[in-house]
Amino acid sequence: METAFFEEMTVRDLLRAMATGLLTAEELTRRCLKRIERLNPVLHAVITVNPHAPARARKVDRLRASRFPLGPLAGIPVLVKDNIDTFGLPTTAGSEAMRHALPHRDAELVSRLRRSGAVILGKTNLSEWAGYRTSAAPNGWSPVGGQTRNPHVLDRTPFGSSSGSAVAAAACLAPVTLGTDTFGSIIAPAATSAVVGFRPSHGRVSGTGIVPISPRQDTAGPITRNVADAAAIFEVIAPPRFACRLERSLPPGTRIGVWRGNRSAGDHPDVDRVLAEAAVKLHELGVSLVEVNVSAHDPSGVLPYEFKKGVNAYLGSVGGEHPRDLDELIAFGSHPAERTSELGLTRFERALNSDRPPREYLEERRRITEETREGLDRLFRRHRLDAIMAPSNGRAPKDSELVRPWVFSGGPAAVGGYPSITVPAGYADAQLPLGVSFIGRRNRDEELLGLAYSFEQATLARKRPLYLPTLPI
Repeated sequence: METAFFEEMTVRDLLRAMATGLLTAEELTRRCLKRIERLNPVLHAVITVNPHAPARARKVDRLRASRFPLGPLAGIPVLVKDNIDTFGLPTTAGSEAMRHALPHRDAELVSRLRRSGAVILGKTNLSEWAGYRTSAAPNGWSPVGGQTRNPHVLDRTPFGSSSGSAVAAAACLAPVTLGTDTFGSIIAPAATSAVVGFRPSHGRVSGTGIVPISPRQDTAGPITRNVADAAAIFEVIAPPRFACRLERSLPPGTRIGVWRGNRSAGDHPDVDRVLAEAAVKLHELGVSLVEVNVSAHDPSGVLPYEFKKGVNAYLGSVGGEHPRDLDELIAFGSHPAERTSELGLTRFERALNSDRPPREYLEERRRITEETREGLDRLFRRHRLDAIMAPSNGRAPKDSELVRPWVFSGGPAAVGGYPSITVPAGYADAQLPLGVSFIGRRNRDEELLGLAYSFEQATLARKRPLYLPTLPI
């Protein structure tokens, strides 16, 4: 099986190849492990591999040969972000403090993956503590995993915090990966790596067994090379509500709002060009488009309170040697690999001192959530929208530059708990990926996946990464 063809195979293709004897689960697993061995020293996308993965794949092969009924992901290798508990492997959150933290059980979504027959291949790198230790750390960097590299241009940022999962999907280190998102941590790195990242509606995927930042915003979701694979993973990790129909055409009367996103000062010609091209494709699909503006509410006032409460509960529940609360975690910051003197612990320290009255916190959280939802729902009703489209990211800077996404649209969906998905849409300087995001109606995730699939099939914009050391002058 040629490498180029293997890299383009969907989950459905792989399952068909295994069912017809062209491929075994063990062969697929070992092929992924070899790619990790070859590419990870450059990409730093994977923190650890599961030594039991080949044995698990062999078991699937034996069951398939005996015609035993198999789950919908039987034999499909999956990489999981290293802030999601996976029994038998440490959950480090990228921190040296958690190298020996061993969860007592799988996260609920990992249990669902195992029951589906998936092979847990290993854990992916991330921005340390999902980006919540300090605002000064580089995107995609952790003391345990090092600096994740963008596979398209290696000196460019992959953004974060699900950087390892996005890069691993783009580089075909596994067919599918899992990330987590509090405020754009799936959308931004997936877009910057030219892959699909899906943030489900809040509550559709269980948060049990995930290192927390905010119980009101955290969610896990798939990062894959195509929308069909994202849908296949979502149908396993989330209780289904109705069938996800993936068709090239869109229902007659589909209406989409076009939002330019939140932007820093300056012009963004590549972003505007790609967004305009996306609008043209949607018009060709028969979509009615309307310009809208979306209000983004800032949750930074409530996140410290939520993080402190959540991380203390998590640290107290995990086995192995590690800090037992936020005080001890801050004290561990003296470890040289944590680079505390250089990067600081600003968010940890702010959370430690967040002793606000619970009633005051609840009132603020309720306000920003309700105002965000009211704003989005008003747009959906007024313009009879099926989704809102916006640019996912801007032109990726060098990973040494501490720059946040200067074109960003992930906030409203994250704060309001709405589903959003980024799909590859074009490139800046021919090699730096640009995506567009679609925000759907709350708890209508299956409809949003169907819309994204139609757009993806009409554009087919994704290119395989070239691992360029830098952009040509």
